[in-house]
Amino acid sequence: MKNILIIEDDRDIGTLLRKTLDSAHYATSISETGEEGMKMYKSNRPDLLILDLALPDMDGIEICRSIRKGDEATPIFILSARNEEIDRIMGLELGADDYITKPFSIRELKARVDVFFRRWDSHNSKNTLSRSTITADGEIIRGALKIDPIRRRVTINDQIINISRKEFEILHLLAVSPGKVFSREMILEAIWGIEWDGFERMIDSHIKRIRSKLEKNSAQPEWIETIWGVGYRFNDNYDRISLNKP
Repeated sequence: MKNILIIEDDRDIGTLLRKTLDSAHYATSISETGEEGMKMYKSNRPDLLILDLALPDMDGIEICRSIRKGDEATPIFILSARNEEIDRIMGLELGADDYITKPFSIRELKARVDVFFRRWDSHNSKNTLSRSTITADGEIIRGALKIDPIRRRVTINDQIINISRKEFEILHLLAVSPGKVFSREMILEAIWGIEWDGFERMIDSHIKRIRSKLEKNSAQPEWIETIWGVGYRFNDNYDRISLNKP
């Protein structure tokens, strides 16, 4: 059973969320303050955090930022009355997995939670790679680059690369299918599970950060290639890529 922590100061909204998710066989806990919510998060890491931004004692953005400093794995859904595009982009770029604006449909929110966990479980269980590109414990081998989906770890020349969870998922998506071109819309749909109109530039931002961590020269990328006017692909000639990174 998936454990969901809700940090929401509006008691009516919190109660509605809890009843809806409990009825869908999730185990939920709820806090009405940021301070208490952070204590609950630290004492029992949830499978999903639903976080309101407008809390009485703390800024939800700061909570998200604080969690992401030490935890790239816990999924975060943001709830907010702030519906400007810049607010949504900021929340997602801080590492949130979804951004839901108030007022919202409780059925839509439940559907997003269900879809997220289905994709998450599928991502962790499927083995779509040939035996020649995967080790016994599921590690993807692309030349000097190794991507471990179980430990969610990336290494080049056996040196660990510090990479966020969303960056990992994008890299994994591309590396699974080297040579295949992914449009920005395809990446958004695959990673976030929702079509985010106007959020294509967020993909460019994530790709830029991945390149800064993997590439010998991010201005002339070798691992992740740009296909102008279309999107991105993972270089399928990875055996020829420079090996002196990091």
